[in-house]
Order: sequence, then C-alpha cells, then structure tokens
Amino acid sequence: MKRSTMAVIVALSALCVGGSVVVAAPFVSWVLTYGCDADDDRLAASLATLGILDVRPADATPQEGRSSTCENDSRVTTVGQAYRVSGSQADVLSFYRDAAIKDGWTPSPESEGKGMDCFTKSVGGRDVELSVWFLDVLGEEEHRDDYVVDVTSSLQGGGWC
Repeated sequence: MKRSTMAVIVALSALCVGGSVVVAAPFVSWVLTYGCDADDDRLAASLATLGILDVRPADATPQEGRSSTCENDSRVTTVGQAYRVSGSQADVLSFYRDAAIKDGWTPSPESEGKGMDCFTKSVGGRDVELSVWFLDVLGEEEHRDDYVVDVTSSLQGGGWC
C-alpha cells in the first residue's frame, strides 16, 4: 500500500473514532516521511556509478551483479559488489587500502583489525563511506573467499562505517 494511501486511512480512522487532528497529524506526518523513497533510489543509482566498485585484484571474480538496499529506519542506502578471490584476506584489504587512498578515500582508524576496512570521501557534497569486508565475519565459512565492496550514504550524508 502506498504511504499516501496509508496516511489517508489513518487520518480518517482517527477522526472516525473521535481522535483529534492534532493527535493524528504527527502520526500522519511520520507515515508520509517514513522509509525509503524515490530520492533514495536516485542516491543508489548515483552510488552505483562509483568506480571503486569495479576495482578489484587480478584474481578476484565478480559474483552476480551489484546489490542495492535502503534501510527504512535510517534511510542509509548501500550499493555493493561481491567478489570471490583466491588470495589472502590481508592481501585483499591491502589492495583496497592502496586503491581507495589513490582514489581520494580517507581511511577510518576505527575499522582496522575488525576484518574490514572503512573509508570516507565527499562525493557531490555528500559524505560517502566505503567498506571492504569478508563474508566469513557473518559466520558464512562456505563463502570465506568471498568479500564485498560497499558504498553507503544517506540523503544527509554518511553511512555505516
């Protein structure tokens, strides 16, 4: 159901049971603004064009196409590309650290030693975060050679790192 339809139903229900518009208005406003929308879709399309998602070590093979998600509560948009590699995790993280720095990304010291690397960069006036992480951190041992390169941001800037 569309958010605008839900808002009308909620507002009419509140009025029918004696609820006041003053009480219903904040809730209706929340319903109208909650969750991801077309602006977040445009942000995802913009993030998907970042060249860092295509950078990979010579022995890395892309797995499927790019993924894109938007978290309804925070409205943080993530675009990612999964790869399978035969090299070590340390080699992969070192490769991306060098590639990210050359591309203008700034490393986040908080992420070091956690099985992933995070970087930040201003893109079009918005803070975007880049992370490189291995699926084994999720306990997926059968995919221990798979890793994901994610870029995240929100309409206000900033992501998950």
